[in-house]
Amino acid sequence: MYVGKDFRLILLWHFARRNFIESLLISTLAVVLYRFAGMRWIAIPFLPIGTIGTAVAFFVGFKNNQAFDRLWEARRLWGGITNASRSFVVHLKASLPTESKDVREAAYRHLAFINILRLQLRRTIPWATSKQNLHKTFAGERHELEEFEKGLERILGEHEKMHYFDRLKSLNNPACMLLKVHAEHLARLKREGALDGFEHIELMRLINEFHNLQGGCERIKATPLFRQYSIFSHIFVQIFILLLPFGLLKDLSAIAGGPGVWLTIPFSVLISWIFYTMEQTGEFSENPFDNAINDTPISTICRNIEIDVREILGEDKLPPKLQPENNVLL
Repeated sequence: MYVGKDFRLILLWHFARRNFIESLLISTLAVVLYRFAGMRWIAIPFLPIGTIGTAVAFFVGFKNNQAFDRLWEARRLWGGITNASRSFVVHLKASLPTESKDVREAAYRHLAFINILRLQLRRTIPWATSKQNLHKTFAGERHELEEFEKGLERILGEHEKMHYFDRLKSLNNPACMLLKVHAEHLARLKREGALDGFEHIELMRLINEFHNLQGGCERIKATPLFRQYSIFSHIFVQIFILLLPFGLLKDLSAIAGGPGVWLTIPFSVLISWIFYTMEQTGEFSENPFDNAINDTPISTICRNIEIDVREILGEDKLPPKLQPENNVLL
């Protein structure tokens, strides 16, 4: 998630360079044909182009609203995971004896769960990811794109749960399996009398909540923004950018008796950049778990949960909070 208060030039160029070059070439060609080749007929009235631009702006705005809803829902889901994680460990801590090792066992297993879920959500799904990948090439956690089995091993090792590795590495959904282990652990504690019926019900309610929250994240990850909005908005913007310089030629050539036609180039580039950036904003916000600059900062959220959980356990040596890197919170 980008947290800077302004955009650096290198960041703007990273996202705008392709559109800048395309609109520069198109507008320059239009001016050369109009002024030097005598092809005055290529100048078209601006009214129909302005009408197209208005329609495109509405369509792109609708797409961006839908993309923002997906981004905001992802943040709400991980906010739910944060709150439920705290409640889960607090309930365990309050329900079991202080000297019990089961609290730490379950708490560290839960930390492994949220980090494995993070890794699963950052898996690349080609048909659910923007083709340009500009949002992924500027900033992101490259190690999250490593081979999944290596990432799973790393997370289990960090949270003292390597004994689960052989059991989880061949599964399609290791995070879900850890919730199953949670439930089995709670059932054993109930049978042993360490938990009474009400405590067991409340803890199982939280396990069910984790299932629901994970399912919500997976729904966003596995369901791209409907393609009729994603594809057609891109096509409409490209059509508008292509026609724009031809609609500016006649009006701008009237400035200063002809040389004003050269203003077609900067104005075309500027207007094209605005429309293209609006379209890109929705495209790059579509998948909030794409491990990119504008995504939900699930690494930071996982670290914050870990700090909270370990404080609840009474530990002193806590990992540091993650800080933005180049104004990007990962």
